Amino acid sequence: MSVKLNCKVENGFIPAEKIVYIESADGGVEEITVSTKNLTGNRLLVSEIGREQEKVLIELPRESASGRWRVWVNQSAIGA
Repeated sequence: MSVKLNCKVENGFIPAEKIVYIESADGGVEEITVSTKNLTGNRLLVSEIGREQEKVLIELPRESASGRWRVWVNQSAIGA
């Protein structure tokens, strides 16, 4: 299921890309570069894989700078 994740967004190296910073449930930050087509304002379109208590496992549209494709985030980071 696709969901919109609230995140910090900055300009990328080219106009068609943005750099996105995602806060993980453990307090770390994942950085990925994505197409502007994957964004709606400051929300990144991601796939929800599962839920556990107040956490949501998401799959990113591209590999993060640290090499991750999936990240646990707090449920409160998922936009309506």
